[in-house]
Parts: sequence; C-alpha cells; structure tokens
Amino acid sequence: MKISLLGGTGSFAEGLVIRWAKVGHEVLIGSRTQEKADAATAEIKEKAKEQGVEGSIVGMENGEAAKASEVVVVCLPPEYTRATLEGISSSFTNQIVISPVVPMKFGKVVSYDPPESGSAAIDIQNVLPDTVRVVSAYHNIPAKGLANFEKPLDYDVVICGNDDEAKGVVSRLTEEMPSLKAIDAGPLEISSMIEAITPLIINMNKKHKHEFSIKFI
Repeated sequence: MKISLLGGTGSFAEGLVIRWAKVGHEVLIGSRTQEKADAATAEIKEKAKEQGVEGSIVGMENGEAAKASEVVVVCLPPEYTRATLEGISSSFTNQIVISPVVPMKFGKVVSYDPPESGSAAIDIQNVLPDTVRVVSAYHNIPAKGLANFEKPLDYDVVICGNDDEAKGVVSRLTEEMPSLKAIDAGPLEISSMIEAITPLIINMNKKHKHEFSIKFI
C-alpha cells in the first residue's frame, strides 16, 4: 500500500514511516518543498537502516505525496493543517485520510482548543472532497515511543470514522505494528473526545516524566 505522511519530518512521523516500511508498504514523506522532503527522507532512511529496514521511503512535496498515495496521514502542526490542506485539496480524490491532529493551547497547563466544527478530524473532513474518507487515530501515542524501536508499544489506538471499510484499513495498518491494538469507537463526531485526552496525557507526562498513553481493560 502507498502511504504518505504530510509534514512527515518529526519523530511521530519517523516512527510510523519506519514501522510501515518494515512490513513492505511504500511510504512517501511529504513536506512543504521538495528540498525539505528530500532532507527529511535522507535522515529517516539512515535511521531505518539502523533498524535493518531497507523498504521504499521517498520524499515528495505535500500535494504530490497526497496525490500518489492510497492512505494519507496528516502530521502537520494544527495551526497550519487547514490552510495546507485547502492549498492542496485538488490532490485528493478517494484516499483514506488519517487525522492524529490535536489543536491545543500551551500555557501553565496544556488544554484542548478545538475548532468551531468541534474537532480537528471534522475540520479536515470539511476541507477535503466528500469522496475522501477521514479516520481519526493515533492521537494518544507518544511520539518518542513510536520512534523507540526497543520499547514495545503496548497501547490501544482508538479510531473514529464514518466509513467502516476505511476504519478496517486503518485498523489493519495499526495492528501491523507490534503490540498496538485498534479499537473502533464509532463515528467521526466522537473524535473530539479522543483528541481531548491528548492534553491530559501531555500534562501527566510533564508532571511524572513518563510516556503515558491509554489502554482499555
């Protein structure tokens, strides 16, 4: 499967890129310019080699990466997500778009700061063509944990979306990563509840110097 990660230059994207390349997916790293995409790709390829991963990892400009892929992961900063997707909306047809985006305010504590639509996931769905299927996922996984290949990811990944087939694809992609379990929470409107957990986890991580996530038992 061809999977692109828009804004795929941080540790969160890095972990997903290497883990999916390891199991045979073609991974496209998107960035604002080809130059930045190439630089990020070279760096991630070096880290992939350290893990014995020689899969297909290619850098592309965000719009071209989205156009060339079947699944698109939005790894853009929340404050730039809407404008960036509006600028490349013509690159989207019927892809599955995964939103791990969480809009937050940073002060003495970190708090959830949703858009008027109610959640980042719904905002993304509103920007893109109706034929695009948005699935909300991966909000609560620590970025450092994803990029740490020595530590098992014994977490649950809550997914939300309005298309069962798309959620099935995201569940399979999730469970291809060892120790992760996907749980379908229902329609996309539930995404706000999942997004809102992320600031809580960040505040707890800061207080306790630990990589918390969530697990349902």
